[in-house]
Amino acid sequence: MKKLLALSMAVVLLLGILSACGSKESSSSESDGGVVKLTLWHPKGDTSDAYTKIIKEFNQKYKGKIEAEMTFIPRGNKYAYEDKVSAAATSNTLPDLVAMDGPNVANYADSGIIQPIDGLVENQDDFVKSIITQGTFNGKLYTVGATESTVALFYNKKMLADAGIQPPTKLEDAWTWDQFYEAAKKLTDKKKGIYGVNWTLDYGEWIIYFSGPTVWSNGGSFIAKDGSKAEGYVNGPKAVEALKYLQKFTKEGLVNLQPKPTEFEEGKAAMMLMGSWEWRKLQDYPNTEWGITYYPKSNNGEQVSPSGDWNWGISKDTKHKKEAATLLNFILNKDNVIKLAKADNKPAARMSSFEAMTEWNEAPLNILKDQVLKTAHPRPVTTAYPVLSTKYGQAVQNIFLGGNVKEELDKVAKEVDKEIGRKK
Repeated sequence: MKKLLALSMAVVLLLGILSACGSKESSSSESDGGVVKLTLWHPKGDTSDAYTKIIKEFNQKYKGKIEAEMTFIPRGNKYAYEDKVSAAATSNTLPDLVAMDGPNVANYADSGIIQPIDGLVENQDDFVKSIITQGTFNGKLYTVGATESTVALFYNKKMLADAGIQPPTKLEDAWTWDQFYEAAKKLTDKKKGIYGVNWTLDYGEWIIYFSGPTVWSNGGSFIAKDGSKAEGYVNGPKAVEALKYLQKFTKEGLVNLQPKPTEFEEGKAAMMLMGSWEWRKLQDYPNTEWGITYYPKSNNGEQVSPSGDWNWGISKDTKHKKEAATLLNFILNKDNVIKLAKADNKPAARMSSFEAMTEWNEAPLNILKDQVLKTAHPRPVTTAYPVLSTKYGQAVQNIFLGGNVKEELDKVAKEVDKEIGRKK
């Protein structure tokens, strides 16, 4: 009996010691000098080297307090990165900071993949308006990013000069769609195999990105303001009218339906509707003298240009929201935004950074800057965006190939509304 009593007391003492040790260990990372370790994911790309240096600088600055580890994920197919994020959300293994393409913000916010960051972003008023609009869902801010983007009209200077065409150099003088159409007709030379304009055709994100302003400037939209339905919007009269206008370019042979990737660079297209990043690629073609003018405005004078780029959000799985916000603000400070914008050849998303990049104040880059600051319009905010983007891209492909505009857009509305209903 004495032995049993002694054994019982020993067990109690041992449990007490273990409990005390466990209590001490659990608090050490917060109060005893433990390092908070953070992880972040971003697609592998042109900014990878810049991000690597920025994270190294962050770890040096916060040595002994916070340590960040960044993983660059190859995109593979166009949605490989997004698939990895979705899988991690399901298994509760998301990194502390997660990068996402702008139009995915609503979907990620609604799904609980990311959490609101209101009040955590330093100098929030310094970000361009479009980046804040893009990162906001249901009145709450979820993301911010380092860079913006736009689509403009690139042109071959010699071809336009030979045709007696003077492209606009001021925003208020931007061509209307009718003027753009007439220029494309004049510049098309079927005997020489030269097209008036080049625009990329694919099933991915590009189609809704580059063609969206045609719908918006015409008074149309893709989805109800509250995101509740697509019926009557993506297939509404204004959207149908806008797509019928674009269809004229392909029906009349002003656009090549099977262009080479370097059609414009090789002088086989006089103009090109392309993303703001294209200006850097054109440096590799010194024999092509090119310029940039504004994205065409509607025939009633409404000016809209595409916008949107990759953003950072704080994931639902982080256990260190305060430290994650510290990392977020470090990545997006003025100097680092400049580094990332230059690495990606894109407009900066911070006004102070943009102003410091003086090359964007001169032609031709000032055209892109004007659009980012004055006419930018983010892509539709909807939890069903992945379905909208994919189905709309397929529909517009069919429209450019001669399909019935209303019938194709009706299919999009049906599929998007089905997805919205599924999410309710």
